[in-house]
Amino acid sequence: MKTIFKNALLLLSILPVYGQSVAPLWEDYVKAKQEGKTTYLPDFSFAGYRFSEEEIPDVSGWKHFNVTDYGAVPDDEGYDDEAIQKAVNAAEANYGGGVVYFPPGRYKIAPDRDRNKGIRISKSNIVLKGSGVGAGGTEIFQDSMRIGKRQFHFRPDLREEAKLTVITGNVPRETFWVQVADASVLKKGQNVVIRHQSEQFTRMYFDSLKLVPEWTRLFGEKGGMNIAEIHTIEKIEGNRVRFKNPLHFDLKTIPGTDFELYSHTSIKQCGIEDILFSGNWNSYPEEFKHHKDGIHDSGWCAVSMEYVEDSWVRNCIFRDINEGIFMRAAYKTTVQNVTFSGKKGHSTVHARGGYGVLIKHCNFNAGTHHGPGTGYGGVGTVVTQCSMQTDQNIDSHSGQPYATLFDDVQGGIFKNIGGPHPGFPHHGKYLVFWNFRHSSTFDFHYKFWNTEKRKNHTFARPVFVGFRADRKIIIEDEGLNQLPGKTVSPVSLFEAQLNFRLQNTPGDKKPYGQ
Repeated sequence: MKTIFKNALLLLSILPVYGQSVAPLWEDYVKAKQEGKTTYLPDFSFAGYRFSEEEIPDVSGWKHFNVTDYGAVPDDEGYDDEAIQKAVNAAEANYGGGVVYFPPGRYKIAPDRDRNKGIRISKSNIVLKGSGVGAGGTEIFQDSMRIGKRQFHFRPDLREEAKLTVITGNVPRETFWVQVADASVLKKGQNVVIRHQSEQFTRMYFDSLKLVPEWTRLFGEKGGMNIAEIHTIEKIEGNRVRFKNPLHFDLKTIPGTDFELYSHTSIKQCGIEDILFSGNWNSYPEEFKHHKDGIHDSGWCAVSMEYVEDSWVRNCIFRDINEGIFMRAAYKTTVQNVTFSGKKGHSTVHARGGYGVLIKHCNFNAGTHHGPGTGYGGVGTVVTQCSMQTDQNIDSHSGQPYATLFDDVQGGIFKNIGGPHPGFPHHGKYLVFWNFRHSSTFDFHYKFWNTEKRKNHTFARPVFVGFRADRKIIIEDEGLNQLPGKTVSPVSLFEAQLNFRLQNTPGDKKPYGQ
C-alpha cells in the first residue's frame, strides 16, 4: 500500500475546521470492548504512574533531607557530589525514605572525568526535589564530561529474578488471564515477568513479513525476539492467573521452549522533580555529530532509572546535555512536563524494555538527535501531547519493541530511528501514530519493510490515524491508514482509552483531575 501526503498542515491552516472526524478505529475499539472482543488497537491506557489511575503524589509532607545540611553549598566554586550522596544515604537509612531537597541555587557536580563516579539511589521512596526550574530555582550543573556515565542512577542493589512457573496455554493479545503449571508459587499483588526468546516464535510473530539474514539477533539457538513483559497479579483461581494489565502480544506456546514466569525486583515511588539539569556540553568546541565518538554520544549524561516502578520525572529541564533520561525495565513510570533545551545532543527519553512508560506534556526543544521513544523489547510505551522539532527523529531503537503509541505529537520524523542492523527491525507490531504531525524540511518516501536495502525506519505494519505532514510524504507497507490529512476525534487516544477504562471499571472511577 502506498499513500501520499502533501502540505496537509498548510491546507488545514487555511481552511476552517468546524468539526473533527471520529476515527473508525476508535469506534471499532469501543464496540469491541463493549462486546468483550479483542480490540485491534492495544489498550495504551495501562501506562504511567500507577497506570494513570492516581496522581503522582505530593511529597511536601514527606520527611525532607536538605542537601545543605550535609555540606552542599549552592552558588560557590566547590563541588557538591559527596554532600548530595550523603543526603541520599540519610534518606535511604530513614524508614519510609524521604525527599532529598535542594534549596534554590546552582549546585556543581563532576569535578573530574572519572566515569566510575556518580550519585547512586538504590532504595524505594526516594525523591530528588528542587525549588523550581526558573529564576530562583534549582540547577544541578555537571562540569566535567563522564563518558557514558549517568550522574543520577536509580537502581536496586540486588537484582535477583527466579523462575516461578510456566504458562501452559495460548493467550490472545489484549487479554488478562493466563493458565500456569503451578500457581501455588504466586500471590496476589506480585509482579512477574513473562520471558521467552526463540526463532520459532519470532517467525510466528512476524508471520508473512520477510526476515532478513542480516538481522542476526533474530536467529539461531540463542536468537529471537526477546519477550520480557512485566505484569502485576490481580487474581488467582486454581492455576488460572489474572493480570492487572493486558498482554500486548499473542502468546502461542512453542514446543520445547516455554513461556516462563519470573519474579521481578524493582524499587518503587522514586522521583525527580523541579530541577534544572545542565551540562558543559555547550562549551565543547564541536557541534553534535551522531556516533562521532563517546563525547558526542554520551559526554554529559544526566539520569538513569533502572528497574523502577510507580516512579516519575516531572517539572524538570535538561539543558546542554548529551543524554537526558535513560530507563531500563521501568514499569508504570511517568515523565511529565519536562523540557529538553540548549545545544543539540544524542538522546532525550529512552524507555529500554519495561512496560507502560508514559511520556506526557514534554517539549523537545533542543532538536536532540533521538527524540522520545523506546527500544529493545519495550512494551506499551506512550508518547502523548508532546512537541518535537522539525527534522527531529522519534526513537524506536531496534530490538523489537511493540505496542507503542505516538499520540497528539507535533513535529518529528522517521528518517533515522536508531539501533544496529543486527537488531532490526526497529519495531514489532502495533506501532500507532495517532494525530501525529510530521514536520520536515524535505519530502520523504518511507518504505517501512524494505528487505532489499537497509532502512532506518523498519516497522512491522505501523498504524496511522489522522496523520498530517507539512511536506510531501509517501508511506508504504503500513498496516492501516485512516483519515489522512485530518485531525481525528478523539484528539488523544491515550486520554480517551483511559477515560473509557476508568469509567467502565466497577466503582465508576474517573481519571484524576476530572
